Amino acid sequence: MKEQTQREDRDEVLYAFHQAFTRPSADEIAAWTHRYPEFAEDIVAHAAVAWDWASEEVHEAKQLDESMLARGYSQALNIIFNSEQTAEKSLSAGESQKTFAEILSAAGKDVPTLARELDIGRSVVADLFNGWMLAPVCRRLVEGVMKALAITRESFDWALNYTLQKPYLGHAKADRTPVVKPRSCTEIIRESSMPEERKHYWLDEEQ
Repeated sequence: MKEQTQREDRDEVLYAFHQAFTRPSADEIAAWTHRYPEFAEDIVAHAAVAWDWASEEVHEAKQLDESMLARGYSQALNIIFNSEQTAEKSLSAGESQKTFAEILSAAGKDVPTLARELDIGRSVVADLFNGWMLAPVCRRLVEGVMKALAITRESFDWALNYTLQKPYLGHAKADRTPVVKPRSCTEIIRESSMPEERKHYWLDEEQ
């Protein structure tokens, strides 16, 4: 039963990953393998196959063979390694960079306060700062957070990448590790409790 539950959890994670990305970037693959280390090998393999399919513009179901999987798996491992090396250099060269929590604290604000200032759903800001919102973040939300917290785009991107790699998982249940299902910014805004006109605004949609 435990093995079946773990297999079902893996399938849920891989399905969410597949839905989120057609061509997952190095940062996106690294973020998901950090978030779900127990499924890291499966995530890398899935990313590799996704890149092979996208590169060959294959739109119909295709039978996987061992050589294709091995080739793609090696490519995915290489981009993850390069991504992690770049991230380490960035961290060592930019020690002044701050996480979203640190930026909020320095500004003397918290999530509810920021949400009220922006006139946006508190859950949207919470998902962003908890690492539950997939990149890319909607333009108006990025600009709103930058202005309200007086930070640069570089600082925003650094904090976003950090929180995606180290998301807040909440309180663990007694019998299993909590599983966070990250969603796109668009999906989070659409499913929020905000009035429709505010959703249209943050999604930069004409009414």
